[in-house]
Amino acid sequence: MSQKLPSVSIVFPVYNGGNQPLECIKSITKLNYPKNELETIVVDNNSSDGSGKRIRDKYKFVKIIINSTNVGFASAVNQAIKQSKGKYVFIANDDLVFEKNSLKHLILYMLSNPQIGITSGKIFLKSNPKKLSSAGYTMNKWTGNVKSDPKPNIIKEPDWLQGCALLTTKKILKSVGFLDSEYKHSFEDFDLCLKIRRAGLKVVYLPKAVFWHGESISADKNKSFKYYHWYRSKIRFLIKNMPFINILSILLLQIFLITPYRAIILRDDRFFPFLKAFFWNLKNLNKTLKAKNI
Repeated sequence: MSQKLPSVSIVFPVYNGGNQPLECIKSITKLNYPKNELETIVVDNNSSDGSGKRIRDKYKFVKIIINSTNVGFASAVNQAIKQSKGKYVFIANDDLVFEKNSLKHLILYMLSNPQIGITSGKIFLKSNPKKLSSAGYTMNKWTGNVKSDPKPNIIKEPDWLQGCALLTTKKILKSVGFLDSEYKHSFEDFDLCLKIRRAGLKVVYLPKAVFWHGESISADKNKSFKYYHWYRSKIRFLIKNMPFINILSILLLQIFLITPYRAIILRDDRFFPFLKAFFWNLKNLNKTLKAKNI
């Protein structure tokens, strides 16, 4: 007798996603997984392009939560999780495409390895389906350098998994806490993985599970916005989660070496977004320190 598969809620926000959310949901309908054990919840973050309406018209089974403002990725995901009914929760992006066996591979692996708290798979680019986008990430704790974790074809435990395709359980989320909504653009996935690891559970990358992810075209058009929120979230993550000596090392390198080099030599327009993000974190330092985990 085949193993009964548990219920899963797939959740993701939408903000002016065009047709990409429809492509995501279409791939969900093709999953090799019992349809009666799947729930899909979409949070429309006040889209102006009719994203929510298109989803509602084409896919009646999708539960849609409508927000009057764009509350950001983490807050929207948390809204969906709170209303989800599945034992497992899969956090996605609206531009993610599932390989038909991806979810089943992750679920079966977690069922066979109860020490795993969160998992994800091998993520390729939608625009270049054979080009690897993510196999987990690592951060150098002295320089703050973030890079893709090596060896994409083995099961491993990277520092964190990309937030566009994360599987965990609702029980674990209730235990460690949902996504930190103070992160608006990045690092909410690293923060969640770290919380789960600190709870004594494993963060595991499973290459057998395959996904394709879109590139952030809108964010790339507004690089100042992209850089600001990247640095704002990164600095907040450091203050919240790392020892003082590591925070000092990373910020000194960033302020006196890396950012000036990028501004003067590379001319990549990161200098002012970094300063803005740095001063935002100074202004909100007390709030971040109250959430500090070390």
